[in-house]
Amino acid sequence: MSDKEGILVVAEPKDGKLANVTLESITRARALTGAVGGPVSVVVMGADTAPFVAQAGRYGAERVYTADSPELAVFRPGPFVDTVAAAIAAADPAVVLCSGSPDGRDVAAGIAARLGLGLLVDITAIEAQSGAVTVTHPCFGGSLIVEKQATTIPLIATVRSNSFAREEAAVEPQVVALSVEFSADSLLAKVLAVACENAGIVSLEEASIIVAGGRGVGSAENFALIQALADELGAAVVADELGAAVAASRAVVDAGWKSHPYQVGQTGKTVSPGLYIACGISGAIQHRAGMQTSDCIVAINKDPDAPIFSCADFGVVGDLLQVVPALTEQIRKRKAAS
Repeated sequence: MSDKEGILVVAEPKDGKLANVTLESITRARALTGAVGGPVSVVVMGADTAPFVAQAGRYGAERVYTADSPELAVFRPGPFVDTVAAAIAAADPAVVLCSGSPDGRDVAAGIAARLGLGLLVDITAIEAQSGAVTVTHPCFGGSLIVEKQATTIPLIATVRSNSFAREEAAVEPQVVALSVEFSADSLLAKVLAVACENAGIVSLEEASIIVAGGRGVGSAENFALIQALADELGAAVVADELGAAVAASRAVVDAGWKSHPYQVGQTGKTVSPGLYIACGISGAIQHRAGMQTSDCIVAINKDPDAPIFSCADFGVVGDLLQVVPALTEQIRKRKAAS
């Protein structure tokens, strides 16, 4: 492949800790070290990176590159790209993995352009054999799964959240402080304010469980049933998981019952939680493209011929306005009895 070795994971901070996709990427990188060689490295950025260093080490990062600066307290492409470029120069890796979030894609594209490298996006698998690294990328709404190899080194890729397992393997990482000089162009943009519509709510990309509602929910008011089920399920997950979130189909967003950040599908967000419960969603290909890689899919719909059942692991044919409250109550009772 080349004389470059090791995998560098570009960490993404999320609510004061590392995003799930970062921990998943570190876990997967550990499994590839025998084929790729070199250490598993992580670059962490922020105003205070100490908590990120500890968490990266807990998941098996052997080397952590740190950049502490007020310029990195809030995401801006310029300073983050400058920092990742410095980390790549220091680590000289064979593979660089960024998150598939909007911020991660921004950084990955900036690095690829700056270093004249190719970019593989939205990967859901990565394998290495005899020095060759192959990634898997779903395309055309998930109807085709394509295997790709980079023609430039290091390989730069963005990782779809929830594509890999997340396992702790604590080590004491070597910590390397980066000396980063931000270019004048990188500092031209200023962040004046950050507005979070869903502050305090588990994000769709991070959620272990998603309860999604479609047109069959009937009204914005009926989404209280969807929220109640998500709340009960979220309270039941193990401590290391990030709970449950509510999502919506495009029809719901178009009707104004939920805003676009809740939308899952081809024109919304792509998610892969452990459990996806689709309530009153017909299952058009545009919606399935955003959720069909979920580990377990449960569909609740009155129409036994709804397309959503074609990709569901379990199906309930019935009125969600009756099924969902009954399911919520059963979960509540079992929690109380345990």
